[in-house]
Amino acid sequence: METTESEKEEVAKDFYHVKITRKLGLTEVALDLSSDRLMSQFINPYKQEEFIIVNGKAVPTKDIDRLKVTLTHEDSKRFVEKARKNGKISSSISVSSFVDMGEEVTYKFIRGPPGYKNAGRREQSKEPEKQNKGAEYSRKIFVVHGHDEMLKNDTERFLRELGLEPIVLHRQPDKGLTIIEKLERYSNVGYAFVLLTPDDIGYSIEETQKEEKDRAIEYRARQNVIFEFGYLIGKLSRSRVCCIYKKDIILPTDISGLVYKKINFSIEEVRYALIKELKEIGYSF
Repeated sequence: METTESEKEEVAKDFYHVKITRKLGLTEVALDLSSDRLMSQFINPYKQEEFIIVNGKAVPTKDIDRLKVTLTHEDSKRFVEKARKNGKISSSISVSSFVDMGEEVTYKFIRGPPGYKNAGRREQSKEPEKQNKGAEYSRKIFVVHGHDEMLKNDTERFLRELGLEPIVLHRQPDKGLTIIEKLERYSNVGYAFVLLTPDDIGYSIEETQKEEKDRAIEYRARQNVIFEFGYLIGKLSRSRVCCIYKKDIILPTDISGLVYKKINFSIEEVRYALIKELKEIGYSF
């Protein structure tokens, strides 16, 4: 016998809801999660002490005061509608309050502080830094940039939030050094971010034969940025250089095997991906 639509709607399902209370008092809420999404987006990052992505924000687990998980057998909309009909709640309710109405099941998923599943690995990850004889695990990260001051400042802030030390060439003392000498001295780092932004425009020599309105104009990074890009690849290796580029810019055609991250405006768009890249080569935060 076939199940009617109304009978299908009565079949109980599990809907998980999460409320993250941060140490600064801010609250983030996510509703109507499947068990798979609950684990991948919240529980596993919490256990491994990684960033939790919620509502478009990357929340460090060290900033979390409490992560609460509740369960209902109906989605939030239907649950609230029934509760209103039964007079259990008033006409309005905040999403934060809704999470508290479900059955708390946090204990089924979380049994320790942030990173409790990663404690052994975290202790092991400190060893390479103690044994470091070069720059491989240096907390210093070189930042190559063009004229986009906002992106440069955002990148520096992002690195400091991770406990890393951004090295920007023009902020270092000259000490009578030429630019290339400064680059050689201050590039003894563990990793480099190269910010390719459309600071110049140009076209090939063939385009000069065309009318100006018909020329194929290219948006390019500054020449010194491209030079430093290549220098750092040679010094650090391709695996330790990440290129962050803005849309529409012309990329170097003879460099492959690098990490490229495209953004529209801000480094926040690729924040979580950059953290994963840094962890992949041995950094711990």
